[in-house]
Amino acid sequence: MMLNLGLFKPPQELRELKLLQELEKNPVCSQRELSNKFSIALGVTNACLRRMASKGLIRVKEMDRHRVGYFLTSKGLAEKRNLTRHMISWFLQHYLALKDIIGKNLQEMEIDGVKRVAFYGAGDEMEVAYLAMQTGSLKLAGIVEDPEKLNDRGLFGFDLRDVSQIETLNPDAVLITSLAQQEERIERLKQFIDPKKIRIWNISNLSTVGSL
Repeated sequence: MMLNLGLFKPPQELRELKLLQELEKNPVCSQRELSNKFSIALGVTNACLRRMASKGLIRVKEMDRHRVGYFLTSKGLAEKRNLTRHMISWFLQHYLALKDIIGKNLQEMEIDGVKRVAFYGAGDEMEVAYLAMQTGSLKLAGIVEDPEKLNDRGLFGFDLRDVSQIETLNPDAVLITSLAQQEERIERLKQFIDPKKIRIWNISNLSTVGSL
C-alpha cells in the first residue's frame, strides 16, 4: 500500500495565494507569464483570475493595447492575509504529520535490524526525514538523486550522488524521501540495488517493494 498523497496535497487556496502575492508585486503581467512562473496551465490561470475578479479581490485594468493590469483591491489584500495565515497552519500540520509518519517508519527499520540508511530524493521531505533520524540510532549512509537533479550543493555534510552509485554507499536500506513519482523512483532503484532494500512511506507500517 502506497502512502496516501492526498493527505499532503496543498489546498487549492495555495494557488490563489501565490497569484495574489505575485500580483501585489507585479500587477502588470500577462496570464502566460503567470502560467510559466507557477507551472500551471494557461486556462487554469485565466479561470483563477476570473474567479478572483468576480470575488472582488482584484481589479482588472487595460493599460494599453497589449498589456493588462491586475490590481489587488482592499478586499484582495485582506484575503491575502487570511490565506497566508491559513497556509502557515496547513504547512505546520503537514510537517508534523510527515515527521510522525517518517519517525514510525524509521523505528520499524531499527526493529528490522537496519543500521545504515540512504536517502533517495533531495527536498523538503528529505530534510524532515533527516531531522526525524536524529532521535534514533540509524546512520545516514548518503543521499542520492536522479542525474538531472544533481547539483554541487552538499546536504548535511554529504555530497549528492547519482542514484546509479547507490551500492557504493553500502546501505542496509534505501528510503525514498520524496512524495512525488514514487513508482518511477522504485523502478529506477531496482536497476541498481536489491529491491528488498527499498523502502517507501506507509501510513500504517513500513512496506517493502515486494508488498506493493
